[in-house]
Amino acid sequence: MKKRIELNAISDNFYFLGMLWKINPRRVVFSFVEAFFSYGEWAFFSVVFMKYLFGAAEFGRSFEETAGFIGITMLVIFFTTGFQIWMEECYIPCTDAELNEKLNRTLFDKAANVDVACYENADFYDTYTKASSQAFERARSAMRDTAEVCAAACASVYVIMTIFSINWIAGLFSFLPMIGSFFFSKVINRIEYEKTMEGTPYVRQINYVNRVLYLSRYAKEIRMTKIKNVLDDTYEEAYGGLLDIIQKYWKRLCILGLLRGVLCFPLVFEGMWLFAAYCAMVTKSILIGDFVVLANAIVSTTWMLTSLTQSIARTYQNGLYARTLREFMNYRAQIPEDWQGIGVPEKVETLELKNVSFRYPGQEKEGKYALSHVNCTFTAGERTALVGHNGSGKSTLVKLLMRLYDPTEGVILLNGVDIREYNLQEYRNLIGTTFQDFVLFSMSVLENVILEKLETEEQRKAAMEALKKSGALEQTEKLEKGADTILTREFDEKGAVLSGGQAQKIAVARSFAKNAPIVLLDEPSSALDPVAEYQMYETIMELCGGEEDKISVIISHRLSSAAMADRVCLLQEGELKEQGTHLELLEKNGIYADMFRKQAESYLQDIA
Repeated sequence: MKKRIELNAISDNFYFLGMLWKINPRRVVFSFVEAFFSYGEWAFFSVVFMKYLFGAAEFGRSFEETAGFIGITMLVIFFTTGFQIWMEECYIPCTDAELNEKLNRTLFDKAANVDVACYENADFYDTYTKASSQAFERARSAMRDTAEVCAAACASVYVIMTIFSINWIAGLFSFLPMIGSFFFSKVINRIEYEKTMEGTPYVRQINYVNRVLYLSRYAKEIRMTKIKNVLDDTYEEAYGGLLDIIQKYWKRLCILGLLRGVLCFPLVFEGMWLFAAYCAMVTKSILIGDFVVLANAIVSTTWMLTSLTQSIARTYQNGLYARTLREFMNYRAQIPEDWQGIGVPEKVETLELKNVSFRYPGQEKEGKYALSHVNCTFTAGERTALVGHNGSGKSTLVKLLMRLYDPTEGVILLNGVDIREYNLQEYRNLIGTTFQDFVLFSMSVLENVILEKLETEEQRKAAMEALKKSGALEQTEKLEKGADTILTREFDEKGAVLSGGQAQKIAVARSFAKNAPIVLLDEPSSALDPVAEYQMYETIMELCGGEEDKISVIISHRLSSAAMADRVCLLQEGELKEQGTHLELLEKNGIYADMFRKQAESYLQDIA
């Protein structure tokens, strides 16, 4: 089993090579050419050149022939050296940028297509971090090391055959560095891999703290609270964890490195030279010219075989990383972003939850459901307010409607058809959303509204109209460049930093700009003051109710706003407890009525 794993690890290098070949096949070919030039030059000088030079007198070659051979050799070396310099100084840096960009883009595309549930799974983050953190370096290493393995093997075979032709005992000696170096390098690389894998969670914690301390949205809490002490502790614990890992492995790595350095090169190298000298000077079994060739061949063979075994060991280590990358790239989403399915209907009439239950991944053992046996139908032209205490399942229900998750039990139907049957992107295009935890991007205001590249005048008009509907246009026009102002100062010193209320209005404008037949708003006014919130809900209700073909579901924590809706659905502990109009639920004098009265009393106390 262990041998199979090792062979798989080595063969996994071809996964890296395949990825790089798709990006730039010429770079892969040139890397192999450079490796063969490098090792071929080494073998040529240690054997061919020395044989020709020291055999000139023996075979009666003239000075002119020898000078001509040396001249041709210089021209060839000039060409190969020029090629290698061009590779190192020009071609490799340029193509490295291309390989890095496209390889990372591949990873980004894959990360954007995995299930949302993966982002709530620590194992996924570990796998993604391992895959992304060293993907380019390991892919490049796999290409270089594979090329060196092929080139070094060919050059070594030629030189070893030459050594055997001079003295078979010296030929046997030449294998010792390879055997020893391969053994030690494989063990060392395996330990290095385990060390890196064990340290990944700590590296992720350190990167998290670095990111939090850098991003502006955390700045106020960090300065106004003592949370920095917690972040400092997290950083110190992670740093301490990395130090512990270093302490755990350093002795083994040092001892193995020392043994490899002493046993695999100096002892064997000096021993082979001593043996060659003995053959030439004592037993007279080889000529002085053969001794010079043999001495140089021994040097070359030792270095080439050592390099070969180290490259083989690195390919083994690269293969381990490739396996992690392959595991990530081969992940099959339960909700594939490219799911084709059937076309969506031209007119949206109903969106129905039929006996829907859902629990998040990892809650199977607890038996806890975020939603339990929910039955509800949302109809076109009807504005529904979804209310309930925190943790009641409101946001989870909306996520299911967006098909960010699929129900654990039950089914969601659009016009009577399971939404899993529809083309995923077409289905999501039917939905205009505003998330409770929305984010603004370091782009212009208009691009933050349409959430795509601004290219046409129609897009500009739609975005400006959406800003007007959300109440954000007046403040936007006061910015230095108006709606073309870049938000945040991450990349633009003159970028605008908006208040929470202003930012939320831009987030709401996104759903207006999309003008979708289904509108799902998750706490669209949580950052607004009561007056602005009331105005916002008036606008939302007017826009959502003005057209008969819109299904609108609005999560609200303030029941005074829910009173504007056509229907109210109340969730409690994942169950749909009550639904009806605002007045019907007040007359029922149940959970909703109790919540409404308590909120009203709180408002009156605040006014008093």
